[in-house]
Amino acid sequence: MYCISVSHKKAPVSVRERFAFSREEKAELLKKLGDCPEISGAVVLCTCNRSEFYVSGSKKAIACLQDAIAEFKQVCLEDLLQYLNIYSGDQAAAHIFKVCCGLDSMVLGEDEILGQVKDAYQLTLEEKAGDYEIHTVFQKAITCAKKIKTDTNLSRTPVSVGTLVANEVFHFEGDNGPQQTKKVIIIGITGKMGGIIAKNILSKPGIEVYGTVRSHNAEFELSWKSSRVHLIDYSDRYQYMDEADIIVSATSGPHYTVVESKLKQALKHPKKRLFIDVAVPIDMDPQIKNLPGAELYDIDFFEQLSKANNQMKRKELGAAKEIMEEELDECLKELMFHPCFQKMGEWKEVFHQVPLETILYRIRDHVTSDELKVIIKTFDQVGDWIKE
Repeated sequence: MYCISVSHKKAPVSVRERFAFSREEKAELLKKLGDCPEISGAVVLCTCNRSEFYVSGSKKAIACLQDAIAEFKQVCLEDLLQYLNIYSGDQAAAHIFKVCCGLDSMVLGEDEILGQVKDAYQLTLEEKAGDYEIHTVFQKAITCAKKIKTDTNLSRTPVSVGTLVANEVFHFEGDNGPQQTKKVIIIGITGKMGGIIAKNILSKPGIEVYGTVRSHNAEFELSWKSSRVHLIDYSDRYQYMDEADIIVSATSGPHYTVVESKLKQALKHPKKRLFIDVAVPIDMDPQIKNLPGAELYDIDFFEQLSKANNQMKRKELGAAKEIMEEELDECLKELMFHPCFQKMGEWKEVFHQVPLETILYRIRDHVTSDELKVIIKTFDQVGDWIKE
């Protein structure tokens, strides 16, 4: 198996964009790779942080893959070699295990990649583009990732600011009670961080989101399809804060988006409210925390929380790696053993004709001392098993 990887580790966004594939393009590339006699299986994996191309086949399969990508995207791979990682054999199998298990992600242990790998493999199944090696490696990598998700807390320990903010929203209990719908205002929902926070918040029911937009950014309204998202003009933001339970601000502007004096005038009904400011420089007037029922978290709060969670995640990392290494070893053994089935009959006939002593001396003369140690130990174990 071979893999060409273009990921966040080496390639800037401008390079990763050149290797982005739509679903239709992936299917077309799989067909193109399937037409190459040197390639017997392929998977195309594309996310926002990586594009990876896996093929199995002869030793010329990697060259065919390089030519196909270069022709498909009209790029010169030689000019981009500094941004590529190329894996072969056991390294390629180990790499997809790391990717699938979230051990190669920007956010260590994130499990969104598992679904993306499953989608990529599903397309290979639909296009009948897999072979025994592809099927074995990807199925076992997916199974391994699920086991890590179940047996460790690696993916249940968030470290990204967007996820941490969403968790604070989920856990916040205002005066309305846990069963009531929470109303969340996101100032800057059109920005990258605001969009991430909104996406995370909407992953659970019982939350209504009011996102501010500038009048000149009206096109953004077309991109939101959720009935739980309501876009409001930025200039009207204070009008919605009295009913809001949580107010989040994530803009890149130089001025406060929430000022204590104006907020005080807007709040008619006293109740518990959570204010979250994840902007740098800060978006919210620090004096807000002095208002009755108000609690204010800034970016420093989430950075400290992220560090604490990272320490917890590192403890889980060792257990996750141990599971991955065990599952990867089982996968590699299965791949190694598979060709033996075709040779069983031949081996039986040959070994029947040659004394065991001759076979052992032959083995001794053609392996290293470490290899011989393993073989002798294996013979002893097999002998004990037969006796039992």
